[in-house]
Parts: sequence; structure tokens; C-alpha cells
Amino acid sequence: MKLRFTFLLLLAVLSTDLSKAGTYQDVVAIFGASCAFSSCHDATNPSAGLDLTASESDIYAQLINGTPFNPEAANKGYKLVKPGDPGRSFLYRKMNHGLHSDSNLEAGMGGNMPPSSAIPKKDIELVRQWILFGAKGGNSNDVNQSVIEDYYAQDPAPFVAPPPPAEGEGFQLHLGPLFLEPGEEIEYIYRYELQNENPLDVNKIDVQMNQESHHFLFFQFKEGEENAQPDGLIEVDLLGLITGNGSAITSDTKMIGGWAYSKEFELPSGTALRWNDNAVLKFNYHIANYSQTAILPAEVYINVYTDEYGTAPLEMHSEFQITTSTLLLPEGESTLDWDFDGFDQASSSDSVHIWSLAAHTHKYGTDFDIYRGDNGEQIYEGFYNLDYSANQGYYDYSEPAYRFYEPFESMRAGDGIFVEADYDVTQPGGVSMGLTTEDEMFGFFLQYIVGDNVAATLAEFNEPGVNSVSISKANRMEAYPNPSNGKLNLHIPNNSGTLQVSLFNILGEEVKQISLTGGQTDYPIDISDLSSGCYLLHLRAEEFSETRKVTLQRD
Repeated sequence: MKLRFTFLLLLAVLSTDLSKAGTYQDVVAIFGASCAFSSCHDATNPSAGLDLTASESDIYAQLINGTPFNPEAANKGYKLVKPGDPGRSFLYRKMNHGLHSDSNLEAGMGGNMPPSSAIPKKDIELVRQWILFGAKGGNSNDVNQSVIEDYYAQDPAPFVAPPPPAEGEGFQLHLGPLFLEPGEEIEYIYRYELQNENPLDVNKIDVQMNQESHHFLFFQFKEGEENAQPDGLIEVDLLGLITGNGSAITSDTKMIGGWAYSKEFELPSGTALRWNDNAVLKFNYHIANYSQTAILPAEVYINVYTDEYGTAPLEMHSEFQITTSTLLLPEGESTLDWDFDGFDQASSSDSVHIWSLAAHTHKYGTDFDIYRGDNGEQIYEGFYNLDYSANQGYYDYSEPAYRFYEPFESMRAGDGIFVEADYDVTQPGGVSMGLTTEDEMFGFFLQYIVGDNVAATLAEFNEPGVNSVSISKANRMEAYPNPSNGKLNLHIPNNSGTLQVSLFNILGEEVKQISLTGGQTDYPIDISDLSSGCYLLHLRAEEFSETRKVTLQRD
């Protein structure tokens, strides 16, 4: 037995040798050095029935979807290792030692292992990434170990999640951290089993992600298609759009929403997205590390706010529409247009009521306009700013305007809309249409309701005393100017109690906390002591809580 321990320790010493056949062998070495070497999980004394000195194949058979001995973990449906899901992998939670706050041990799950000291952060992260990429055995080598080792050699602070919804109001989903080398660009898709016992009405989604994010697209697999994509993080085939497990946009899902930057969507009162019971979600996260020197730990957090299924009488439909009819944009100026009447949830004779529209191009886009198909009236101007409050005189492809229509923009589905985008391609020979930031794209986001008598239905739902759970927008916070040069104003209507303001950096670390006395509507705050960059500003009050992305940009 001593000889076997010596061999496992040698494997651990060699774990940084990137010439090894696969990630799993390095994971086994970590288990051997940190879990078996102290005789906790050896053949003689297999704590919790887990022998981590067995052969690689036997260890794999024990771990993958194995049921934990711990009753609390087993009751929650956790597995020793659940491929693709570190948070539901009990072995990872036991060894996490607080590195990632969303995977800490819960009540009744005992203490961290090994109990005497934490495993090196880079080793904890390697196990986590191995699980996230599908916990593959054999010689698979999906994980970039060198970037993990270089990142943790800096001894960074632990990752801390932004505040989730209050208990009973919803839940938080999370993808990351995903480590990108300097100058690297990657797009991932990820399958996540929600495991909700009952269907849900979703009335608000707040997505916070790295400023370097190119987009985050959010889908639900259609009923019967839940297993269309394997478990684990998959790098997108940037040459394909529709077919294959590695494709970002597929016909087996329906859209939930799309984000080109951090933003909260609160649906109109009386409307909701409808999620099935045991919903299976698909994340599509496209990130580019614009730094040429620093490693980027990219993360996206999704706060989902819910009601009981059927609370809202009207279902909101979401789509991301792209066209691949043009394969190449020529060098110089050009225009693409699109007569669109393909609302997925409506026949040509149905009434559709558009709630939101947003453009999507890449860096050569110079304008984006949308018109009604029946009378030619312009309903979207790409020159507007982020919140569609002012015409800024130019089109910003990286943060295109999101326009919300109150009241809805109503039309017959068959009349559709006319979409037009202008480009100025400086690439010699032109540029291909595709998914990377070096390619181009012609697409748009839209959300809409289908049916007649929508106004009457909403009026009845929001009649005082009829519906006690309708969404109030009276307390929504505004933060301006944004970007800020260090002075920030908070506008907070209808508040009487004490306010707590917290700012979190892109790693999720709380970097500033401010207490404000209630009874006012406008509060100037000073953030000039912080470094330039993006922050999450979270406001907590007795009546509500809000989170906003703010940018500090010094002159």
C-alpha cells in the first residue's frame, strides 16, 4: 500500500506536465495526493465507501453519477460527480473550501475535505473545470490547464456571486468562471437541467456578465428535445449555426432572451415567459478577451424571478432572428435588408404585439433600422443610445439600443417588419458572415405577444384589487451618468427606509458599501476611489432590491 501511495504522490507532482494524455489522469492524481494519501479514501479504509486508490477506470465508475453516502446530498439529488454540473457534484462541494461561493457545503453535509487544509486552488479549479466540461474519462483534454495554473499563481481573491433574488422570489443561475488567455475569443454552449417540479411563470430576468462578453443567449429546449445536447460545456463550431451538437443556434430550442451587455428585463405586468416543469435550459456565452497581457475569468450570472404558473394571462415570446442568405459582405459600404414575417408563434392572420426590439451586427455595422411592413413607419432607429432615450448620432454595434414599446407595437403577423442594416467593411476582399467578432452578422432580437384583446386582458389583470402579485415598477432605480467619472447619482422613488448600496467588481468581490437614509428620491454618491472599470451596483431596501451595471471611466 505504501508503494501505491508513493506512486500517487508522484502523479500529483507531475500533474503540471501538460504532455500527459488527458485531464482525467491529472484529476486522479489530485485525488490520490489530497484524498487518499491521508488514508481517508484508500482500499483499507474507504471513507463513505469511496476508494480513490483504485484503478482509473474503477474510480471513474464510482464517481460518475454515483450516489453520495451523505443523506442530505442524496436527498437533493446530488451525485458524487454529475458531468457538466459542479454545483450538483458532491465530491467537488466537499473539496471546494470556499473557492466558489455557489458550491459551498450546505447544512447537514458535513465539513470540507480534506479537513486539515485546503487543496491548492489550481487543483480545485482543475477538478471543477473537468466536471464542467463533462467529466470525460480516457485521454480527453478539454481543459486548458496552463491558463488555470497561470491565473492562480497570482493568488486571486475568491469568486463571490452578486446577490440572488430574495427567498421565494426566484433563483440564481451561473456559468463560469471560464478562463481566457490574452487575446483569446471563445463561444460556448451549455446544457443545464433546472429540475423544477412545477412549471413556472418568469416575470423578470437580470443578466450580469463581463464587459468583454460579446453576447449571452438564453434558450429552453423544446419538449421531447431535452437530450438533444450532451452534458458539459461545449465550444461552439464558429463555422456553423444550425446543425450539430456544437452549434449556437438550433431548431430544438425556443428563445428566452438575448443580451449584448448586462441588463435586467422586467416583463410588463400581466405577461410572463412560460417554462416547463423539469425545464432544460441552454446557455450560449460568447466572450472575447481584449487584453493582450491578462487572463480573463469570464462569468455570467442570471437572476430569474418567478410566479406560479398561470399567474400572468399572457405569454411573452422571445426570438433571435438571423439570416444566412448573404455569405460575404464586400469591401466598402453596403446595405442588407430583410422582409420579415416569420414570427415563430403566430400564423399570418394572427395579431402580434411587439414589446421589444434590438439590433445585432458585428464591428462593421454602421446603422440598423426597422420599419412596419404595412405602412412603412419607422419603429427602430439604430442611432439611439442603450436605453433608447436619445439619438446619439451614430450606431454602436457593441451596445446597440434596446427599444421597449409601451404600449405594444401591434400589427398583423403577415404584414411583418422591414429590417435594414448598413455596413462599411474595411477588410480587404470583404468579410464573411459568421459567429466570430472578425466575421459579420445581420440579426435582431424581438419579444412579442400573440392574440386579440390584449389591452383589455392587461387592464383586467392590473385592475386594483384583482391581482395581488402584479409587478410594480414604481421603485425601479436609475443610476446616472453612466459611464461615470467618479460622481454617480441614484434616483430611487417611493422609498422611506434605510438603503444599503454595495458595489461589486467583475470578480464578484464587494469593493464598496454605502448606507443612505430614506425619505429622498435622489442621492449623489462618490465612487472616485475605485479603479476604472465595470461594477455591479446592488441596492437593498425594505420594499425592494435592484442591481445595475455601472462603468467608472476617468477622464
